Amino acid sequence: MSRRRRQPAPAPSRWQQSRHLLKPLLLSGLALALFGLMLMQASDPRVLPVRVVGVDGEMAHLDRQRLESAVAEAVDGSFFSVDLERIRDRLQRLPWIESASVRRIWPDTLRVLVVEQVPLAYWGSDGLVSQRGEVFRPTKLPKLSGLAVLEGADEDASRIAREYLRMRTLLETAGLRLQQVRVDARQAWRLQTIDGVVLNLGRREVMPRLTQFVQLYPYLKRQARSLPEAVDLRYTNGFTVRWRDAGVAKTNMESRSAEHATARIAGI
Repeated sequence: MSRRRRQPAPAPSRWQQSRHLLKPLLLSGLALALFGLMLMQASDPRVLPVRVVGVDGEMAHLDRQRLESAVAEAVDGSFFSVDLERIRDRLQRLPWIESASVRRIWPDTLRVLVVEQVPLAYWGSDGLVSQRGEVFRPTKLPKLSGLAVLEGADEDASRIAREYLRMRTLLETAGLRLQQVRVDARQAWRLQTIDGVVLNLGRREVMPRLTQFVQLYPYLKRQARSLPEAVDLRYTNGFTVRWRDAGVAKTNMESRSAEHATARIAGI
């Protein structure tokens, strides 16, 4: 009995081979086309538009409604294509804003979280310096009670603000309240208290000089008939005092005690 020999399967034609290769390419191209169409639709403000803008955060000087309007005006796309970084950067350029963040909430809302600047002191005649030592200049400078005035170069604001806090705390231990701090182009420090006492500290050893004055001040105040008008602390071993009613006196800080030092002030 003879066996029928099995014929080999015919080889696929070139068209069949090409069709197997083209199919995944066509599917990929279709998928890309659909994706591109979706992107075009998503970027169209008429498709999934941003309808609601909300602003959160504690605000004492910012107007919430104005911020919401400013954000709404900055929206230049649909819910998916709106540029959140652009909106955030625009907000952070506003004087009273320390930081801002923007996020999407499905399906049509932008939520903005704003952190407002907290003033530490006035900065010169036209600005404020924040608790973080940043200078900002509102369009309209508010009248805020209890704030001192700091003066100096803008690039030194952080350092001046930091030293101001230390000086304020130190002077308060002697019952003195700072009203003004000025650092000139030579980096010399000049303070003025709310009582009108002017303290010239110079450029070097500013805090040690102020500490020496604060240690001696209660004795000066007890033995003098009036408050000091100006104190020059730029001397190596002492300082001079100009009294409101009694001219200039000088004390030597090398004295053994504060009582002894006050006894050596001329005119007391």
